[in-house]
Amino acid sequence: MGRIIPTAYERAYKEIKQDASEGNCIIFIASDVDSICACKIFQALLKGDMIQHKIVPVSGYKDLENANEKLIKRDSDLRSIVMINCGGAIELNEFFRDIPNVKIYVFDSHRPLNLDNLTDTSGRLFVFDEYDEDEKMKKMMGAHALAKEMEDSSDAMSSDQDLSDEEDSDRPTSHRPRQRRRLNNDKGQTWAKRRAEKRRQTQLLKDYYGSGVYYANSVAGMMYALATLLSKTNNELLWLAITGVTAQYIFERINTEKYMEKVQIFTEDVSRFNISSGEEDSSQSASENRISPEDEYRFMLFRHWSLYDSMFHSGYVASKLGVWREFGQKRLSNMFARMGFSLKQCREVYNHMDMELKMRLREKIETVAPIYGLTDICFPSFSRAYGWKYHLSASDVVYSLATLLETSPSAAQRLNKAEDDPPPEENWRELDDLAPEDVDGLGSVRRKWWLGNFYTAFDSLSNADAIRRGLNLCMKTQKAIVRQGMAVIDKRNSTVLSNFRMITINKGADLPIFQHPLTVSKLALFLTDAYREHGKRNLPLVIASLDEENDSYLVVSSTGAKTFGETRKNPFAIAFHDTAKNTRARTSFDSFEASILQIHKGDLEIFVENLYAGLP
Repeated sequence: MGRIIPTAYERAYKEIKQDASEGNCIIFIASDVDSICACKIFQALLKGDMIQHKIVPVSGYKDLENANEKLIKRDSDLRSIVMINCGGAIELNEFFRDIPNVKIYVFDSHRPLNLDNLTDTSGRLFVFDEYDEDEKMKKMMGAHALAKEMEDSSDAMSSDQDLSDEEDSDRPTSHRPRQRRRLNNDKGQTWAKRRAEKRRQTQLLKDYYGSGVYYANSVAGMMYALATLLSKTNNELLWLAITGVTAQYIFERINTEKYMEKVQIFTEDVSRFNISSGEEDSSQSASENRISPEDEYRFMLFRHWSLYDSMFHSGYVASKLGVWREFGQKRLSNMFARMGFSLKQCREVYNHMDMELKMRLREKIETVAPIYGLTDICFPSFSRAYGWKYHLSASDVVYSLATLLETSPSAAQRLNKAEDDPPPEENWRELDDLAPEDVDGLGSVRRKWWLGNFYTAFDSLSNADAIRRGLNLCMKTQKAIVRQGMAVIDKRNSTVLSNFRMITINKGADLPIFQHPLTVSKLALFLTDAYREHGKRNLPLVIASLDEENDSYLVVSSTGAKTFGETRKNPFAIAFHDTAKNTRARTSFDSFEASILQIHKGDLEIFVENLYAGLP
């Protein structure tokens, strides 16, 4: 069926149900917050329909290849493969060969999508999409189909021409030269038109694939839309969707316009699922799991941190005030003074602050913050009550889960975090056996621990105590990120090339923390905010973090939009591939994030020197 728009979601889900009655279902899920939320929603739908399934976390394409050989091809009863935030960029019919009776369902927010999947006519590929780029996608699918048709036609005509030439060599000379010349002229004009049209379609497709990678709406939001069409939504699924969409927004993967569209939908459902009922609302049972609309501040985790630390370690406030300089730190203190808050109170954990000050916080921030350039310090969001024990915002949950995914055991030890009990071995040993030690000859330290982290985060999503533990670790991790960011700015450890800014992290006590793309991406967002406010040029960033154990660098690129709430396409995906090919650098492109790579330590310098030439 190819591309599936919302009007066909329900029909596609019925296909999954039908397949489940005949055999097995495997769900491949990428390791990120949005994917986990989407998987939880989809899992709830499958359980409600008594559909057996197996969840298989994957960190990259090598994991998919191994699963294809060791799980898919060995399962003769397999009928359905569901891919969450993975698979949309590759030609799936080529990747999963020799399984003609298996249907593949793709939910992927990475863009651009592979057009071969969208125009599939075999009836075994279902790629879920939304209406946001409907006209564009129809145009691209049409161009792709036409280009393929013209290519096939061109090959056929070339074969016919060769055969015709052979026949002409054996044929007597014609007595009608004028008619042949006229036919040849007509044929030449037709070929010229076809070549011009083919060039136009080729350029259209080149622009589609070559303009840069970006993100569509959250897959958790897409799963929630499916649940809505199936009339199976509830408060729990709503919270999962809110969390997934919030993750995409605060990590600057979707813009404010897309986020607000989802907020409007969620607000209506929050009102529907969380109806007040008078005096009964004062009971703990009434407060349990209640979701409420609530504006979120753009200083992170303030309910669980001190107000001072929350503002100091948030990219938005820190960049506006320039807290890496003494003058900026004085401005932050002066802002608290203008608000009428003592510095002592602001350094206390928020829960221990004077209740009167907490009641006045919103009013004071709205009055004082604009004086310091903090004009859009709030954005619409939601929070959830877990009885009387916890009150967590959607952003709190996102930051907690992201930290649980990204923090290595060595980093946790570095941050003085007590180790939790690992998940039972029988839950993950099989998949761990599937994971290769290295990819394309390059090792990565995170290969050893990412899977355990995935299950910790996956289980924590339904456990408020575990989320709280993740918040404690997140605050320590964020301090390390800001320390590193301030060091880069203060010591001017960035190299400005013609069209991007290069930063290399290869030493320091915090180095073990920067071994996961999520952590490096958070650093990139912090530095983007800083350079946006204080740099002469707002350039994209490329950050390389040394993996000492494997003599390689993790390289992450970030585009750096002009303001928070805007997004830019990332042109580094193609540039990385072209540069690696031209320099013959030892690299691995195993991540589902096309703008991330692993490169051998000895090849980084020549790679960076040649990278700028591959950018538009």
